[in-house]
Amino acid sequence: ATVFILVVFISSCATVSGPGVTQKEINAARAELEIKALQFKLTQIKRINEIGYRLARFVPPEDIKGRPRPFIGLFAIDRGDVSRRLYDISAQKGVIVAFVVAQTPVSRAGIQSGDVILEINKKEVSSSAQLRDLIRRLTPGKKTILTILRNGQRQYVPVDIEEIPLDVYFTVVDHHSVNAAAGKREIYATYGLLNFAKSDDEIAAVLAHELAHLSRGHVSQVEGGRVLGFLAALGLGITAEIFSPGSGNAVMRGVGGIGDVFRAKYSRDIEREADYFGTKYFYLAGYDPEIVATFHERFAIEIPQSMVSDYLSTHPSSPERSIRIRKIIKELENTSSSDNHDG
Repeated sequence: ATVFILVVFISSCATVSGPGVTQKEINAARAELEIKALQFKLTQIKRINEIGYRLARFVPPEDIKGRPRPFIGLFAIDRGDVSRRLYDISAQKGVIVAFVVAQTPVSRAGIQSGDVILEINKKEVSSSAQLRDLIRRLTPGKKTILTILRNGQRQYVPVDIEEIPLDVYFTVVDHHSVNAAAGKREIYATYGLLNFAKSDDEIAAVLAHELAHLSRGHVSQVEGGRVLGFLAALGLGITAEIFSPGSGNAVMRGVGGIGDVFRAKYSRDIEREADYFGTKYFYLAGYDPEIVATFHERFAIEIPQSMVSDYLSTHPSSPERSIRIRKIIKELENTSSSDNHDG
């Protein structure tokens, strides 16, 4: 009896301090946070795409070992519970426009975030993957008709198809490492890079380097390297949470080993070439090229351990890169001054 009385006494004392929370309140908070999480991801994806396509437009055709592709500047996501709630959409068909890249065909045509794309040239769109495929088949210089749903009303929007010199999409990877990588058609940037960078200009410096890997055909030269490893990892469990048909591919979450995927496998000479052409693209796009050199210095100073473990195994040293990049800058400025003088 004494034991029973003691247990009851202890149980009566084990109360929660402060007001209680119901399961209904928890569910409501979770639903709200799901929407905010999607908004955050889309904001980061848009940031990468705005920067990346600004650079890609200035890659000279003579630098590219590959073909251009049709471009309209659209990023769309599939209909799902969270995306429907975010955009307050009840449509049963089509895909949702998450955002459009500034100064692109769809932005000039007036396509807006939250529009639902139903058709392209009367071909029904059932998924974002299908939309991306349809866009790749469009003919630059011609118009296409997007059938959209806006505020419950069907509209037909003519869009002029442009061509981007480099066949590239931009992707955000949910990983803490400060890194980026180039695939056959994609540039991957981590959340770690976005958090580390102090400005969009610093992000552009990194993306320009990766664009150079892609434009110069370095990816096809790597056998068994990081790109093939990355594609294999995708098949083994990196899931795409958000798909884009027009300006990027996905926000992806790693399931172990993604740090190894991003380890550089290019030779130092290839990295030097990427530094040269990347700095060139950065300069042509109107950025201050000095940022390229100072970013490498800051990276080495603030996170030297990451430089040793993930970066320097096949890259030139930071001192070498900083010196070479500043010499490249002088060369570009001298060439620009000479061209202006001749004109």
